[in-house]
Amino acid sequence: MVINSFQRKMKRLREEPEYFVREVLGGEPTPQQLELLQAAGMPGSKVSVRSGHGTGKTTALAWLVLWFLCTRKNVKIPCTAPTQAQLRDVLWSEVAKWRDRMPEWWKEQVRVKADRVEVAGAEKSQFAVARTAKPENPDALQGFHADNLLFIIDEASGVFNKIFEVAQGALSTSAARVVMCGNPTQTTGYFYESHHRSREEWQRLHFSCLDSPLVDPVYPE
Repeated sequence: MVINSFQRKMKRLREEPEYFVREVLGGEPTPQQLELLQAAGMPGSKVSVRSGHGTGKTTALAWLVLWFLCTRKNVKIPCTAPTQAQLRDVLWSEVAKWRDRMPEWWKEQVRVKADRVEVAGAEKSQFAVARTAKPENPDALQGFHADNLLFIIDEASGVFNKIFEVAQGALSTSAARVVMCGNPTQTTGYFYESHHRSREEWQRLHFSCLDSPLVDPVYPE
């Protein structure tokens, strides 16, 4: 009976990222963050989020990295953004913060390094990796193969089209999940088209500052 109860809990943690966030990380998602977690929780999901500043999108991405890494085997999570600072100082910093809030047993399984997050004892088969998306080095999202793939693209509006063109095969793999977020600052490019010409290929979310409890009401004004 105890084993069945444990198995049920692990199944729920694997299938429901919002449950993982609350149960393991002690987080309380906003309605917008919850919408993203639920969308990314679907197998083969391809989610594009256009967002204002300060809505908690990077926190939600960090939650997804830890959820996917801790609830599956043979996992690879390529993460990219236009700059190293965005990856290291923002996304990776957020991953480290929430890893430190995990219960001791979970925390011992996860190691956060400068450009990798690994599961102890499975460093070569269960990891997230940070790769800057540079036009002169367009293979940031290319060459990844695993039973469980989750591509994270932060500040996606600033990622050059060439990066997406090189990675098109991987991003289109039916088993892979893709989550990209960004401020809608460009009117061309892959991220822009995911909300326009290619909109049918994506689950599209819009995080307005006006609807976020994390944003000071004075800021939009």
